[in-house]
Amino acid sequence: MKQIVYIANSMSQDIEIWDLYQNGNMQLIQKIETDGQVQPINLIKDKNLLYAGVRPDNRILVYTIEENGMLKKNSQIYIPGSPNYISFCSHKKFLFCSSYHHNSLSVIPLNKYGIPQDPIQIIYNIKGCHSALFNTKYNMLFITSLKEDCIYLYYLTKYGILKSTEQKFIQTKINSGPRHIVFHPNNQDFIYTINELNGTVDVWKIYIHQNEAKVKNIQNISIINNVMCNTYWSADIHLTSCGSFLYVSDRTLNSISLFHVNQIDGTIVFINIYFTETQPRTFCIDEDNKYMIVAGQKSNKFSLYSIHKKNGDLKKIHTYSTGKEPLWTMICKI
Repeated sequence: MKQIVYIANSMSQDIEIWDLYQNGNMQLIQKIETDGQVQPINLIKDKNLLYAGVRPDNRILVYTIEENGMLKKNSQIYIPGSPNYISFCSHKKFLFCSSYHHNSLSVIPLNKYGIPQDPIQIIYNIKGCHSALFNTKYNMLFITSLKEDCIYLYYLTKYGILKSTEQKFIQTKINSGPRHIVFHPNNQDFIYTINELNGTVDVWKIYIHQNEAKVKNIQNISIINNVMCNTYWSADIHLTSCGSFLYVSDRTLNSISLFHVNQIDGTIVFINIYFTETQPRTFCIDEDNKYMIVAGQKSNKFSLYSIHKKNGDLKKIHTYSTGKEPLWTMICKI
């Protein structure tokens, strides 16, 4: 088994593929052109496929992941709206693609080989639709509306059509701008969202009321502590697979914030802030919770950090140059 890092560089219009060795060293092994400004990437590991959203000629590109981690172009599909976020339902039969500028969410079926087909549903008028993530436990899709300060809630039917829940949406604070979402890996009852515009994290809890799943807010907490900041531009959010440590990035502060997660009630406590690459729009954590990669959208570099097993503390190991405007990173064990 080895770890491969994928970095999507928008202005360079390419995806870089790096080997990440056990000792923390990295080596570039491939650079593949995307014929467009590439932004979101995601993968289906058991089908050895990587999906990449490209604009302005809006498409989803599909690549086969070869045994050495390198990519080979497989297919592509044109989509309505520029892609901002790609995710899947639990059985990987449907792909969800958010479009911030198109204010829409597309439901795209995947055939048995994982190849995208024409959309079967497009939900419009989700203003600033930045991301969508599927909660397997409750069969519920969470869709962020950054410009409406809310998160829409949909059930997924067996035919792939989304249906509004009885609650319909959850409201965040005014001018908060909910952006990205993560679920607690050990208990999908807890949801964490990063708010782009006011530099806070919301913690939500799913509960059952009269046989219906409901979502309520249980915490709102700042991403900083004793740091003066008048403007926020928060971006990414990730949990370690053990569920103990939560990290968020901010592009004004050029920072990564660390929180400890209460395993009983899901709440979080601010621990530390780390100043990192310029405009850290994207970062990722490996499956073993050993390494974090933070890419700077403006620095055109990425830094590799080790993650302390007991407290989540970050320690920089190396910094590498990458392409122009890295917007998405992923680590895959193959």
